Amino acid sequence: MKKALILCLLSLIVSCAKRTQQATPVIAKPSWMATEKIYNDRSFDGEFLIHPFFDLVPFASETDNSINFIRTTPIGSLSKYEIDLRSGKLYRSHNFCDQEDVWKKYSGTIYRPPYSEGFVPRLLDQLGTPQKIVVFGKERYFQKYEVTPTRSQRVRVIGGVLLQYCTTYPCRGYNKWQSRLLLMAVNPSDPEFKKVKNLNQLKKVVNWDEAVAFIQNSNGRKLSGSVPKPSYRIVGNIGPREAFKIALDKGHLFKFDEMKTVRNSCHALYDHIWNNIKAIRKNGEAKSAGKKLAPVNRKKVVAKLDTFSGNVLSAEGTEAPRSEVRQKELEISDFSVFFKNFYEKYKDRYKTCQQFVRDTSINADKERMWFFVYLTSFFNTEDSGYIYSCSGRAWIKNPITTSGKRLYSFKKRMRSCTSSELDSAFDTSINIQAGLSSSFQEHFRFIQYDHGGGASHQKMYTWIHDLGDGYICDQKRREELPIFPQDVNWKNFKNYRKGSRDIIVR
Repeated sequence: MKKALILCLLSLIVSCAKRTQQATPVIAKPSWMATEKIYNDRSFDGEFLIHPFFDLVPFASETDNSINFIRTTPIGSLSKYEIDLRSGKLYRSHNFCDQEDVWKKYSGTIYRPPYSEGFVPRLLDQLGTPQKIVVFGKERYFQKYEVTPTRSQRVRVIGGVLLQYCTTYPCRGYNKWQSRLLLMAVNPSDPEFKKVKNLNQLKKVVNWDEAVAFIQNSNGRKLSGSVPKPSYRIVGNIGPREAFKIALDKGHLFKFDEMKTVRNSCHALYDHIWNNIKAIRKNGEAKSAGKKLAPVNRKKVVAKLDTFSGNVLSAEGTEAPRSEVRQKELEISDFSVFFKNFYEKYKDRYKTCQQFVRDTSINADKERMWFFVYLTSFFNTEDSGYIYSCSGRAWIKNPITTSGKRLYSFKKRMRSCTSSELDSAFDTSINIQAGLSSSFQEHFRFIQYDHGGGASHQKMYTWIHDLGDGYICDQKRREELPIFPQDVNWKNFKNYRKGSRDIIVR
């Protein structure tokens, strides 16, 4: 009798295991962040950290439309999470709440996601952000959710929809809807979805109206007016093969060699900038002390005068012309001269680097890290639709004209800018972001540590792009989020005095 009971229990355990069988995950090996300590943090054990976007591979198969994905927001989650590509960390975007459909088409209550959401590793969508994917399947058939993802899971793409975003509803004229592909998939480990191969079959298994409503509401809505307005909608049904092909052909799939080249090139650019900044500060201190500046050696300039071709750093081995030496002397003697030259030559490359590559670990060099934080804030504020007026010492609005370009060009306006005026530009860029945030507009905020109930509790030290959308029930929490740490200040390049500490603008 006892033996029979044991056999019966074993049989039940085996059958349950079969019913909840999970796909074998692909575990990442650290590569992207396997760099010198100046650029990236390491674990408490001194090991390299894993970057889920760059260290995992999609292994896309057009034979069965299968692909690897990393979960950011699990089914039934109370909060929505996004990935920051520079740090490789997840952060909480906002909390979910009981809501009605902002489009007034779905009569039920919208609360928790009826699916899991994530991204495809190494794959960017048409807008240059990680390719998002929605995956249907019960929680027990997924790998255990990780706030610090180290593994991917295999899913089957069954189609796609266009997820459209409106900056100011209703979108008319030049303010048109922005479209991106949203992949739809199922977890083949879940028996309920094992035979689902397309969207028509999916609609027979799930509450499709609820899923559509949640997709259109889950990223928030416009809160700047008296009544919340829609921000997102989905249109169209794309077949599985076509969606799979669009994602791979219209997006950008990073290859290993390309990733290595981009990372190393960005590190070289960061070092080039910081070496110049250190020289400028050193010369500023020397000038304030009445010391004569040391002459620039032409051969030494070659090693430091970095030039970039594509994504690859290259340096000539010949002696630098006297004109270049003179330009170098000017750059390292005055911040305004250096910044104007940098703005013209390296601005776009720097902004691309800041999307993907960390410039400094705070544990390695705090002064260097905070300099780059402010440098990025300057460009963030330009991207927010502002331009700095040196004559007025203020950021002013820079609207887009009918031709699609900004009304004012900073290249032309900054010719007469002094270092003192630029000091003010960097410092007050934070105030612009704070103002945009308080009015629920698109802005940038700096996350040191993602804290609070439901947060990822990750140390990040990075700027994140916030569209300003959210829920009324989450509004108070978002209003209390700091835009920037109050104990950090911009280090002035002007007004050095002998024996004094660095002058702080703020």
